[in-house]
Amino acid sequence: MACKTASIIPLTSIDHFANMHPSDQLIIVMTTVASHEDAERITNQLLEAGLAACIQIDGPMTSHYLWKGTIERSNEFRLTIKTANTRWQTLKEQLVKHHPYEEPEILMLPVMDTTESYFKWVVQHTR
Repeated sequence: MACKTASIIPLTSIDHFANMHPSDQLIIVMTTVASHEDAERITNQLLEAGLAACIQIDGPMTSHYLWKGTIERSNEFRLTIKTANTRWQTLKEQLVKHHPYEEPEILMLPVMDTTESYFKWVVQHTR
C-alpha cells in the first residue's frame, strides 16, 4: 500500500503564517511541574496577570529524562498555555521566576492556524 503524500498543515496556512506580523500570532507554551498544586498556582498567576487566555493541566504523566548523568523518572503535570506572541517574553520571565524546578522545561510553539473568533478571544484576554 502506497503512502499518500499530504501535508498536515495546508500550504495556505503556512503562507498565511509566514506573512503574519509577530504581534498577530498565537503561541502555545508548555511546561511541566511535579505537583497539581504547583500547576494550579502557576495557572492562577498567569491568568490573573493577563499572560494567558487558557491553560490546560494534564496529568499525572510519567516523564523520563537525563539529569546530572542519571536517567530519572518522575510523575509530572503538564501545563499547555494559550497566549498571544506579544506576551511571550513576559510569560517566559514569569515562568522562570516562579517555577519550582532548577531547570524548567519551557517550550514555545507557534500556532500555524486557528479560527478567527478563537484568535480574537485569545488576544482579547491577553492584552
